[in-house]
Amino acid sequence: MNAAVQQQHILQTVDWSRFNLEEWLYQFGAWMNSVSGTCGRSVNPIAVAMDQAVVKCKQQKKLTDAENSQVIANYFTSEDKPKRNRSSIICQIDDNEARAVQKLILDIQGQSEILDDWMDAVIDRYFYGNSWSQMVTEERSQNDARSDVKCGLAALHCRYGFISF
Repeated sequence: MNAAVQQQHILQTVDWSRFNLEEWLYQFGAWMNSVSGTCGRSVNPIAVAMDQAVVKCKQQKKLTDAENSQVIANYFTSEDKPKRNRSSIICQIDDNEARAVQKLILDIQGQSEILDDWMDAVIDRYFYGNSWSQMVTEERSQNDARSDVKCGLAALHCRYGFISF
């Protein structure tokens, strides 16, 4: 079975009525935190891949293969990794549901710089459990962070209307 068919199949096998959109995103964040190794680092391969994607997207938007390899190498040797905040949310999803939630985000990323900024805000808020004040950067105020998350959720809901919001 080819990868495209498998990816489409994974979205169809999930019972999306179990949670609303925000709850699915929080569940993915809880799932990422559910398997950690030493020093709180995730040993979950999908969570590690998501961290790598976030680091890569924040460093540069378009990379050549050589640059991409360098970013991945830098990721493993760097201390500048996205940090997850522990939350009280109990993980209630399995690996396949987590892959499906991850696919929702990854399918939207890379289409435009604005969408990428919105998805970065959604990832920071729901996957990493950052507070509004933790999301403030040089380019983003607290109000901008709130707006970016709302816009990101709206974009996800428009694309995936089968998930309640």
